[in-house]
Amino acid sequence: MTPNTIELFRQRLLAQREDLRRNLEAHGDELREAHATADIAGGDRAAEWDDAEVESRVVESEELLLAKVDHALDRIERGTYGLCEGCGDNIPAARLEAKPSVSLCVDCQEVKEAG
Repeated sequence: MTPNTIELFRQRLLAQREDLRRNLEAHGDELREAHATADIAGGDRAAEWDDAEVESRVVESEELLLAKVDHALDRIERGTYGLCEGCGDNIPAARLEAKPSVSLCVDCQEVKEAG
């Protein structure tokens, strides 16, 4: 992978990290607001708790993605970006284009998911 290509991925990852941080802040505000409405009763309160549950899961998902983005940026700094952490082979450019934060090739990802 050329230095220019790596820099393009770095810029995409930095932009994605900023978007995720902004989203996390907004979702955190919504969760705090949901918990502050404890005086609502009945069906309205149940709906509020359902919304809070969804927000909580979104936050969890975004936090995991943020950790992957940070890990990818760290790998760029270490010079290992684009190499599979499982087998050491190059991760295909198309896979990195689709998900710049990945750290495993397709084969190693399938093995990981199979458990």
